[in-house]
This record gives sequence, structure tokens and C-alpha cells, in this order.
Amino acid sequence: MTLFAILAYAQENIAVVSIAPAEVVSPALGEPLGLRITIEAGENVAGYQFTLTFDTTALRYVSGTNADYLPPGAFVVPPQVMGNQVTLAATSLSGGSVGAGTLATVTFEVVAVKASSLRLTKVRLTDIDANFLAVHAENGEVVVNGGGDEPAPSLAGDVNGDGVVNIQDLLQVAARLSQTDRNAVDVNGDGVVNIVDLVLVASALPGHPDSLEQLTAAVVQQWLTLARQVGRNDAGYQRGIRVLEQFLVALTPKGTALLPNYPNPFIVETWMPYQLAESAETLVNIYSAAGTLVRTLALGYQSAGLYELPHRAAYWDGKNAFGEPVANGIYFYTLRAGSFTATRKMVIRK
Repeated sequence: MTLFAILAYAQENIAVVSIAPAEVVSPALGEPLGLRITIEAGENVAGYQFTLTFDTTALRYVSGTNADYLPPGAFVVPPQVMGNQVTLAATSLSGGSVGAGTLATVTFEVVAVKASSLRLTKVRLTDIDANFLAVHAENGEVVVNGGGDEPAPSLAGDVNGDGVVNIQDLLQVAARLSQTDRNAVDVNGDGVVNIVDLVLVASALPGHPDSLEQLTAAVVQQWLTLARQVGRNDAGYQRGIRVLEQFLVALTPKGTALLPNYPNPFIVETWMPYQLAESAETLVNIYSAAGTLVRTLALGYQSAGLYELPHRAAYWDGKNAFGEPVANGIYFYTLRAGSFTATRKMVIRK
């Protein structure tokens, strides 16, 4: 706001409450972003209340604190957080303040380096008698390049440079663990690709990915074990660990199950998907309609997880133990995993 505008409001006895700086460059992923809620042209202000609305896909609220504008000893209401809004308030019992200053400070954590808006709503100023004072509110913006002509920095965690952070970036880091080379995969730039880089990419993922088919519970568990051994406590790293923990929950079924094969009926080949709630020695037996054992698929010791897609499900090429194609008809397949046993029906039609 220009000095001319502030003076104009002052002449009308209207205080101006605004976010400072009005345009702030987003720090790196996981870093704090501090803002001040300032006041200009205040007149006998003994209390304030405001709600700050923010973009939860870009920022996470950390803390809000009363500043030094009100007289000493002001009663401060604990910040109230609900979704994408935080409300702060304080009241002085010993008089009012005039002029310019800082009402409160608010700190966020950056969860995604992106442009976003900050809005002041429900702004209230009161005098010592609890009368409302006239107020004008001004909002703020978070930008990624200061609003100038310089190009925006590359998106943190986007190691393959496709403009988004997703599972593909996570897999690229995983494929190059232990390499000693400064490149995009070395997210923190320390000269080595390690579990820290992987966790930082995880922390940059925008919410829960739609698909986790390329991950397994066993792999994510290994990542978590390594990540926790590092012992870092900064906010960005801890967020990455929480994301990996969410992956592990999503990839670990609550119960072991044998699912319908696909395709069914089939002509040449079929896949038999299943889920394991616990790691177990696993095999699939295939029987004819008469109950004769046709084929055993020894799958070995399998970790808990989802075995549903073709590259993980049990596969049968429609042949018996001697490599001979079996006849048309009804067959049954039985999954044995530890103490678990289940059977389903399938049909060959040639």
C-alpha cells in the first residue's frame, strides 16, 4: 500500500491491517515461512481478531504469536486452526495503541514450492470499551520467483524434470542410491544419492498418489528403516517419513485373500492375484474338475503386500507339470500361504 493511501485512510479514521511482506518468495520445501500481520493508522486499538486463510497444498500452519503492538500484559487467545484457516486474537486491559506496528506473527512450513494466496478475513479491531473500529484489510501472495522476470526455480523433488513430483521421481532416486554424483537426483546437493534424498522427494509429493502399483510394502519398509536410522528431525524430513508410513499402510492389506483370476474364461494364459497380510511361504495348486493335481506354482517366501498386477500375480500358462497344454474345461486354483488356504474356479476355452 502506498503512503498516499495510508494517509487517506488515516484521514478517515480507518486503520489498515495487512500481511507483510505483501509478496513473499517461497522458501525451499520443508523450510519455515514467517509473516507479520501489521497495522497502519491505528487509533486507540485495544484488541484485534483476524482469520488468515492459506493454501494447504502449499503451506502448513506451524504457529501464531501476538506481537508488541498492544500494550504489555494483553490477554492472548490461543490460535484456533480449522482446515485452511487460522484465527488469532488478543485484547489489552490497560489501554489502547496508536499508529503503526505489528499485531502478530505467523509461521508456516512450506509443503510445496508454488504460488499461493494469503487472505485476511473477519478482521476486527476494538477500543478499550470494546467498540469496533473501522478497518481495511489487505491480503498477500506467496510467489516462487519474487514476481520478477527471472524464471522460477525447478520444482523441489522433481528429479526427472517433468514438472510434477510423483512416484516416478521416487523410483529414480531409489534406482541410483549410493551414487556419488551431483545431479538432480541428489536432491539435497551433498554429492551422494542416499535415503535422505529419497525421503525429501517423498515429502514433496502432493498428497497421497493415486497409484502405488510400482511400489511394494517390503521396499517401503526398507526405506523407512533406513530413513529412521538417519535421525533427522527437521520438518521436511519428518513429513517425508510420514508419507512413506502412509504408503506402507496402503500397501499392506488387512487380511490375506485370493482374488478372481483374469482373464476368466481364458484361452492360453491367466493371472491369479492375491493379497498377503503377513509374509509367508506361498504356492498355488491347480486342480482339474475331478480333483487331480495338474500343476503347482511354487512362489517361494513372499513378503506381506499386494500381488494383483500381472508382474506380481501368480501366472499360469495353461500347461500341466509336463509342459503339455491342458484340455478345455473347469479348473480350480488354491492359494496356500502359511496357514491360509483359499480356492477359486476358472475356465479354459480354446
